Amino acid sequence: MGALLGRELEGRLLNDGINSDFTHVSGETRTNIILHESSTGKQLSFNAQGPEVQPNELIQLVETIEALRTPEIVAIGGNLPQGVSPEIYRKIITTARNLKARTVLDVDGIGLKGGLQAQPNIIKPNIHELSDLVGRELEDLDEILEAARDINKRGVEIVLVSMGARGILLVNEGQEYLAVPPQHQVRNTIGAGDSSVAGFIFGLISGTSLHVALAYAAAAGTVIIQSQGTALCQKKDFEEILPQMKVEAVGISKKGSKGS
Repeated sequence: MGALLGRELEGRLLNDGINSDFTHVSGETRTNIILHESSTGKQLSFNAQGPEVQPNELIQLVETIEALRTPEIVAIGGNLPQGVSPEIYRKIITTARNLKARTVLDVDGIGLKGGLQAQPNIIKPNIHELSDLVGRELEDLDEILEAARDINKRGVEIVLVSMGARGILLVNEGQEYLAVPPQHQVRNTIGAGDSSVAGFIFGLISGTSLHVALAYAAAAGTVIIQSQGTALCQKKDFEEILPQMKVEAVGISKKGSKGS
């Protein structure tokens, strides 16, 4: 993160009571421009190329992670900066495992394929990313379930699949749930996936069951979808919409519930 923008963000987070420890880089933080067409609700993204990360800056990041004290969860997301190999994801996941932390990997493309080799605890691809990962086009729920189960067999504990208006699917060995949000006007999709991951992590560290954590994920993402611009998910909005989430057993869980 560029030093000037990073320090400004650190100040804002501190003002909200959130501690941070950014690794500053010499390049400028990239700027993404999102155009929203009011008549159709469509969004057009212009994503700038990020700065090149220098070797010493990358080493500093890894050392910061290695110095974490008893972390519960390490979440990894975003695009690979210039000059950084996908191997960095495997390094971070392995480091977190050595610290007894669970890992959440929310990346795509070669980063997801490379990171998967280190067996993160949780991944959150969308349908297109999951299709790319398994090498075949996925459309209906049964196909998506089968692909997610294959990922479970590779050593990934939980696969969360975001499916847009169709909801978020959770596949864990023996537990498969689909969280479907209520129908709302889509005002914004930027940051919805990140908020869903944050909601799910909040559920995990709160000690809830997986299907409740999934409801948290769907609620946090839905708050962003209903918001204008780049608004953050606020606790009040989250708590208001959470009761509207519908979580149903599918696949293995549904068969189990019929037999019980």
